[in-house]
Amino acid sequence: MSYSKLTCILVALYFIVISTATFAEVITLGLAQNEAVQDVAAKLLTEIYRRAGLTSRIEPLPPARITQMVLNDQLDGEVARIGPYFSKNPSLFKVEPSYYYLVTTAFAKTGRNIKINSTQDLKKYRVGIIRGVYHAALATEGVAELEVTDSVTQLFRMLELDRIDIAVDVGINGQDIISQLGLKNIRPIAAIARHDFFNVLIKSKSELAPKISAVIKSMKSSGELDKLIRSAEQKRLGSGPVLPGIK
Repeated sequence: MSYSKLTCILVALYFIVISTATFAEVITLGLAQNEAVQDVAAKLLTEIYRRAGLTSRIEPLPPARITQMVLNDQLDGEVARIGPYFSKNPSLFKVEPSYYYLVTTAFAKTGRNIKINSTQDLKKYRVGIIRGVYHAALATEGVAELEVTDSVTQLFRMLELDRIDIAVDVGINGQDIISQLGLKNIRPIAAIARHDFFNVLIKSKSELAPKISAVIKSMKSSGELDKLIRSAEQKRLGSGPVLPGIK
């Protein structure tokens, strides 16, 4: 083989390797750990990224830690956050449109005469939330007796032990932990708010947004996203108590 032919082959191989490395870039996203709603969102987003020709790596972490890591560019983004989160953290990029949602829900023990019609009603009670969960913090602004826990398990154990009157979390998270812990005496009592879920990227990865957005829009218009949501929820939760809804 001549030197010139060998050189051409080596140059071609170099560009193939570079091209492959670029295509195989992995986007590392933080996931709020031990939350059913985040697990469902991760399944949806993994498929969205796949269709966009992107590879995602999901890292389950405590919600508050995720925020610090993305703000310090230690992660490429987050699986899902609600709209108001971006107002508080303007350096982060919101990929639009939304691809999922959550329902902020109040849970209480059966037999208690607790009625919640709005977030204002929460101020009458001892309320618990999970640290770093932004939608719950929004719902409980101004609550004097607020307990901040480190996990969904701790939150619902506190409710079970009467250390709080109300637990505020995502509806399907509560449904999931009620089933896991076998809590027969806790039920959802009110849907407080509905928030759309958006993929989060740090600014240096924002050039990926058009690809992701295009896939979300296509899947929404075709009805594929709704089908995927129903399938992912069913696989994650199975059967469970009927939760109050918000449209």
